[in-house]
Amino acid sequence: MDSNASTRSERGIEYERAVSPVIGVVLMVAVTVVLSAVIAGFVMEMGDGMEDSLEATGAASFDFDADEDAMTVAIVSEGNADEWEVVGDIEDEPIEVDGAGDVVTLTCGDGNLDGAGTVSVTASIDGGSSTVIGSGEYDCSDAND
Repeated sequence: MDSNASTRSERGIEYERAVSPVIGVVLMVAVTVVLSAVIAGFVMEMGDGMEDSLEATGAASFDFDADEDAMTVAIVSEGNADEWEVVGDIEDEPIEVDGAGDVVTLTCGDGNLDGAGTVSVTASIDGGSSTVIGSGEYDCSDAND
């Protein structure tokens, strides 16, 4: 009987030793899952905020020709924007522009320009806030009316 009693007690010790690592593994998996959920929630929330804060990019060129009494505004690069407007010290502002390659000619005197001032092109993404992507100055004080 002593041999059976010693076998049972050895089995009990082995069983107790096996339970402890299993509990440890289960706890580690649970902690990992909880941490993953917290980090994923934080990253997803941060990603949503970044999408709203995208700033429109692009490029525009400005050329004022005093001899012609006109300013030419051209969209050179669309960047990530999908809406562009010519704004500034001009009549009939804003003037919507279609995109890269589109050219707007503003004239002195009876046209869009009068005196001296600044013309800018703004760009936006999906109707969001506008970003100035370029500006140019003009001076129509010597314009031939």
